[in-house]
Amino acid sequence: MDYYKLLKLNNIIKNPRIKLLGLYFLHKLNKRYISVYFDPVNACNLRCKMCYFTDSDYVKKLKGVFDVNEIPLFSKAILKRALKLQIGCGTEPTLYKNVTAIILEAKKEGVPNISMTTNANLLVKNTTQEWIEAGLNEITISLHGVNKDSYENFMDKGNFEVFMNSLTLLTKLKKEFPNFKIRVNYTFNEDNFEELKYFWKAFNNQTIDILQIRPINKIGNTTYSNFSLEKVLPYYQEIKEGLAMECKKRNTTFIAPNLNQLTNRTSENSILSKFIYCYISPTSFWHKDFEWKNETYDQYAKRTKISLDILKTAMLSKHKMNLLKNKTLNYEIN
Repeated sequence: MDYYKLLKLNNIIKNPRIKLLGLYFLHKLNKRYISVYFDPVNACNLRCKMCYFTDSDYVKKLKGVFDVNEIPLFSKAILKRALKLQIGCGTEPTLYKNVTAIILEAKKEGVPNISMTTNANLLVKNTTQEWIEAGLNEITISLHGVNKDSYENFMDKGNFEVFMNSLTLLTKLKKEFPNFKIRVNYTFNEDNFEELKYFWKAFNNQTIDILQIRPINKIGNTTYSNFSLEKVLPYYQEIKEGLAMECKKRNTTFIAPNLNQLTNRTSENSILSKFIYCYISPTSFWHKDFEWKNETYDQYAKRTKISLDILKTAMLSKHKMNLLKNKTLNYEIN
């Protein structure tokens, strides 16, 4: 399954009612439609300046490791309906010792897209290869700087040489496992955006299947707190188009907001989030009334009449539907 073709199709369909009705029929036909985002450990080895791990009050509350003995229960509860499993969302999954067990459970349940998001500072060959052989389809690498100074400034405690070695490792593994995907997510702000002009010069010898650029978002009392993009806007389109052209030459999927999406943040997709975005961590499991250790998602959905909720949402007035939207960013996918 090409997950990115599905994302493109989702972008083509603009009407949220059509999307909700599609979701309703997927649910009734017992098809997959849930995206599961799983942080198995509430910890990180870096202190990136745009991340809530630099918010000392928040980090004090962020504790816990997912019990390896409960991975089969987690799998049984939710993965039968999962279209995607992303291991690592807001923390660093490579600190978790049982990643392979998660991947094997997801593979057993037939999850078509299994991904991991990491800062790539702890990747080693044997373990990474083990994950790919177990069924990992994609590794997404978080990046906040193109050159060494910028990288190590924004990704505090990170090492640029280690990062580059990890990219080289993944590039070599891709030759052995050609269906495995390497994705880079670049978070930009007013102080690191312009260097994107030199992105492909810096990573010319690396294989990158998907490149996403996304703006800084306020996620706590972070060390870096300049959330304005006013200085970026005048030359945003020029740099975006340059990246897009180079990605096309390299057969790299490019994901980025257009200028209108960047300045007028509102998302029809956010209306669907209640039904499809499933976040799991050592301290939370999606909806609070979901008794996941004792019931499956299908049992929960029947008990709480989720299909009826989807249908009712699809029938809301335009005004009420607009009230459900949030400032989640939309992206173009090329």
